[in-house]
Amino acid sequence: MTDEVSVTERLRKGIDEFLGSSGAGLEEVVNSKAFGDALAQLTGNLVAISRIGGETMDLLIRNARLAGRRDVSELGRQLARNEDKLEAVLALVEELQDELKAERAKNAAAGTNESGVKESGTEETEADVASARAPKNPRKTAATEQD
Repeated sequence: MTDEVSVTERLRKGIDEFLGSSGAGLEEVVNSKAFGDALAQLTGNLVAISRIGGETMDLLIRNARLAGRRDVSELGRQLARNEDKLEAVLALVEELQDELKAERAKNAAAGTNESGVKESGTEETEADVASARAPKNPRKTAATEQD
């Protein structure tokens, strides 16, 4: 432990001596236009290297057929779009269910069954059911028989 402290102390003393003797010269360099230009160029190069690295990683992941950031974000957009469509369909289904309940309640109050035929105490014969389902337009019936 004392060995580490002494190494740290020696390093700190060395840095202090260096900055003490060359501090004015370093301030002059840092304040120059050339240093600013070099720093700007270095920053631009680091950003470009970072972008190239990111694109390379995306390409590697895509070629390995793994889902990358773009794939996951696209799937997220598609999922959100599908959820919106499902919500719209659900709303329509609920609306239709409400309409059906209202129609059934209206028919029950009027004494008719779901097909709109008045309910009576007598049983319907097959002929009655067939005539109720038969088309009302005689022209359509004649045209259908000719075909």
